[in-house]
Amino acid sequence: MPKKVLSAVLILGLVLAGNFSRVSADASDEEITVLKTQVQELLKRIEVLEQGQVKVKEDTAKQVEAVKKSEPTVLMDKASSKLKIKGRAAFGFYNAENEAAAYSQGSFEVPDAKIQFAFQPDEINTVVLRLSLNNGVTSISSTSPLVDYFFLQSKDFLPALKDSPFSLATRLGKFKLGFGEETWSDNAIESVLVSNSAGTTTVLDEGLELAGKIKLDKINLKPLGWVVSFTDGNAGVGSDNSQGKAFMGKLIFSPIDPLYLSASYYDSGRLKTANAEMKVAGLATIPTGALNWERHAWEIDARYDFGKGKKWENSPLFSDSKSILRLSYGAFSDHAAAASERSGNFGFVESIYNINKKVYTAGRVSFVDLDGDTTASLNSVTANKYQRYSLGGGYRLRENAILKLAYDWNKESGPGISDMDNDLLSLVAALQF
Repeated sequence: MPKKVLSAVLILGLVLAGNFSRVSADASDEEITVLKTQVQELLKRIEVLEQGQVKVKEDTAKQVEAVKKSEPTVLMDKASSKLKIKGRAAFGFYNAENEAAAYSQGSFEVPDAKIQFAFQPDEINTVVLRLSLNNGVTSISSTSPLVDYFFLQSKDFLPALKDSPFSLATRLGKFKLGFGEETWSDNAIESVLVSNSAGTTTVLDEGLELAGKIKLDKINLKPLGWVVSFTDGNAGVGSDNSQGKAFMGKLIFSPIDPLYLSASYYDSGRLKTANAEMKVAGLATIPTGALNWERHAWEIDARYDFGKGKKWENSPLFSDSKSILRLSYGAFSDHAAAASERSGNFGFVESIYNINKKVYTAGRVSFVDLDGDTTASLNSVTANKYQRYSLGGGYRLRENAILKLAYDWNKESGPGISDMDNDLLSLVAALQF
């Protein structure tokens, strides 16, 4: 009961107590009437006070709500609801046979560690930032930057395409180009093994990418995927040497359900004396004696899922098919002014077999071969031809935590070149989060 009501009741009690003896002794009708009138007036005053108290509470609640609405929004609370963070890391032990090779005495490494932030301010746009923390980022330079990716991704921003068979998405900034298929799993975490193929290709550059699909359901075919990008081409973060832009084009198609095909083409444009952003077996330097050069490359990839599961991923390691076979073949040529042309081909055959949901085995045969007697630094070893035979397996502690064991037989050859005998044993714990 409110304090004012209690006070009124107390007053009423005192009035009644003070008049009780007198009323009981010689009360008259007139006195009783007067007393009733006083009581009624007092009850009316109590009712008025209660109504006033209710109105005060309502007004106070409205004022509090108005203050809350006028307070500035806490941006971090709002941002956190649209910010997604993910990452990956590999922790392992590497041991090579030859004393002249890397990891000759055995080495504990963190060969790959990435953290990615994706902020989506609306349904169309997403800003993506990925940081590289390999080996704890012991050094940061133009060849080993802290930032891997930093781009704006936009999709479904053209209303005219909503009900059409076409779709369009764009990326603007620094991003990884989708040349080939191994590029989406060329790391110790997402690869079915620990190492990459001998002729792995990578393109990380600044520019603009357009991508989409064309629906072909009216002729009973699966969609045709396509990608086109225009980038700087020359090595160097955020810089262009004022030459023609690099171009990449790619087509993706599945003629039958378990079969996936893609074809990629890349033209770096004129690079002057700069290194290329596209690396083939780690090779990105200008040919010896060249004054100006450019790189052209193409690649064809095929993938077949045996006992295809419900979960299809770019990385076969995280797909639930019983077994997956991948084949890749490509070639590159470096056209140079005032120097001999440097060219070669590369490829691999790779397979993974899931014994059960926990255990799998995998193998790969890969190569990169330069034409003629040309030698260059292939996977950090001077050679004309580099071959790698890889065998291994893994145990899934859970879906995104895997223990891997693998062995690589590396063979180098060329004019006056002896095999380094740099075979490599790898034991790695791979984690995605």
